[in-house]
Amino acid sequence: MNTEQVWEILGQIPVGHVVAWGAVICSVVFSVYKAITKLYSFFAKYRSMKEENERQTKLLNEHDELLNEIKESLNEQKEVNLKQIRHAIVDTCDSALSAGYITAWKLKSLEEMFEEYTVVFNGNGYVKTLIEKTRALPIHGKLDG
Repeated sequence: MNTEQVWEILGQIPVGHVVAWGAVICSVVFSVYKAITKLYSFFAKYRSMKEENERQTKLLNEHDELLNEIKESLNEQKEVNLKQIRHAIVDTCDSALSAGYITAWKLKSLEEMFEEYTVVFNGNGYVKTLIEKTRALPIHGKLDG
């Protein structure tokens, strides 16, 4: 086949068909391009959301660890406070029992500490027995105001 035959064959093809096939091919290429860009955009959004989710999960885990540390620290502090209040109550009761009396102000302070000890720290036992013995002692002085 030579060039004249090729041109003759091409000359027999109607221009409308060439334009129609060109439009079809362009439409197909454009549709494929749009589909690929939409898929890329979808996967880019998915990757971004996944990275954000991982970042937030890591941040939540770090916060959980910090909260657990704070909780442990508060529990330790509560234990120390319980021991301090118990010591103060026992010391005050021992002093009053040794003296054979208690002042009104010390008894008031002792009652406040005992209430804290029982209500906040749920303490009981030996301290309750000491308080009952101390309450039975004679009270010296009066509360002013």
